[in-house]
Amino acid sequence: MMRTGIFIGRFQPFHEGHKTCVEKILEERDRCIILVRDTEATEKNPFDAAKRTAMIRAYFPDESKVSIMYVPDPGADLSVYIGRDVGYEFIQLDAQTEKISATDLRRKLYEEAGKKYDKDAPQKVR
Repeated sequence: MMRTGIFIGRFQPFHEGHKTCVEKILEERDRCIILVRDTEATEKNPFDAAKRTAMIRAYFPDESKVSIMYVPDPGADLSVYIGRDVGYEFIQLDAQTEKISATDLRRKLYEEAGKKYDKDAPQKVR
């Protein structure tokens, strides 16, 4: 029986905190399905789904272990609900990893590029 974990997010950008979550899922499960919220491009969502997929694949190239799917979210206003406590788990990260902020990472990328919108940012963002 294949044991699967699911991880959903915008991943704007995919960073070390996200990577750690996927690694923890893979410690307990055979594979991880990453659901990438396919949002419209904005300052808060500068990377398209293809760019974010490339970021994820840079860390997790094995498609048999990590699958990537898209969840249409044009208004970037998705809420995730879970039902009863039936197999849902919370990933507890260490304090340093919890402090990683995608907002701060985007701000740094914009500053380094000298502009507000950087569609050509590096695939791996640390």
